[in-house]
Amino acid sequence: MRYAKDHKEKTRQRIIEIASQNFRERGFEGEGIASVMQGAGLTNGAFFNHFSSKEDLAREVVAYAMAERLAFLEERLAAGGGSAVAYVESYLSLRHRDNPQQGCPIATLVADVARRTDPVREAFAAGMDALVDRLAQQWPTLDKAAGRARAIALYSLINGALQLARATKDATLSEEILAAGKQSALALIAAT
Repeated sequence: MRYAKDHKEKTRQRIIEIASQNFRERGFEGEGIASVMQGAGLTNGAFFNHFSSKEDLAREVVAYAMAERLAFLEERLAAGGGSAVAYVESYLSLRHRDNPQQGCPIATLVADVARRTDPVREAFAAGMDALVDRLAQQWPTLDKAAGRARAIALYSLINGALQLARATKDATLSEEILAAGKQSALALIAAT
């Protein structure tokens, strides 16, 4: 059977998308190649037609997920008239808390990334740098270094709040964490 010219690239992209969701939900070590390939409707043997190793896939997934997150940030900024308020409200929502497989890869993969190889960590750093640069534009009156510092603080705050909210089984405490994180994040956005 003959495949279209772009069949291999589309298949590779489908594997990355499935792995991205699965890795975000279960972590790199909690997810195997077999279930990723099964989710993509392929055999295990087909994996090596697209990637040299699971670590190669992890690098691709991190790059893809971080680019996806940047696009989501852009979308939320546009919806909020350039303000990060809509992004923070979405980030620290019950929906985001309860759906890690569809959410921010930073909140789900950061601890795993820290234990990966340099190429995976470099893909993460490049994505994080792009997010920070874009978020820093929230404060045009600040110089570049101060804007980046505030963007890093904001991302650290919302990411930490989301991780803490996900980690607790106590629904009331989880919601308190999200609310407190949101209040602090919104104050940081409003600060001049």
